[in-house]
Amino acid sequence: MRKKLFKTILLGSLVTCTYLSANLNDDGWYVGIDAGFINIGDDTIDITTYDSDGNKKNTQHYKDTTSLSYRFKIGYQHFNKNRIELLFKNEKIKTNVENVTINGFGINYEWGLTCLESGNILPYTLIGFDFGRAKFKKLDISNKTVDTFGLNFGLGIRYKINENFDTNIGYLHSNTAFGDFKNDKGDITAISQDKVNLGITYKFKK
Repeated sequence: MRKKLFKTILLGSLVTCTYLSANLNDDGWYVGIDAGFINIGDDTIDITTYDSDGNKKNTQHYKDTTSLSYRFKIGYQHFNKNRIELLFKNEKIKTNVENVTINGFGINYEWGLTCLESGNILPYTLIGFDFGRAKFKKLDISNKTVDTFGLNFGLGIRYKINENFDTNIGYLHSNTAFGDFKNDKGDITAISQDKVNLGITYKFKK
């Protein structure tokens, strides 16, 4: 009798937890846009130059003086308010010597820290990667286009405005590596950036 009662209570608890989770998770598709435009670190572009034989000559570090990045995204919010999203990136970077434009696409995974959730506020962490093409507009590597690969890490806070809209603010660190230039003019090895990231998303009703 006791075993039966225990099993009934356990089964009922599991069903209740599952039901409550389904109601609280707000699963569904969404679209949104993020913008990163406030430098909070020593963002740099590293340019390595080579001689005509392909031997490394030196590496110069240039300060990212101004940059603006947009990420258009479409994603799905699933179990425990985690999100996976496909993003399309457009970024313009200016330094004291070089202008760079990057266009690409990638995938982010956002992990909602529900253990720290309070009301409409949900902290999160983020990891992702992207591929793209970069074009350089100054130096003697002007108008060269190269392949890029980037890794992104971040953390922030998501605020639920209503059933459809939420907004977020957070910190985003990104490292972007570049393919070789097929000449002796130079090789962009990396761009490192730390920014404040702002965004808004619209979630479709089921």
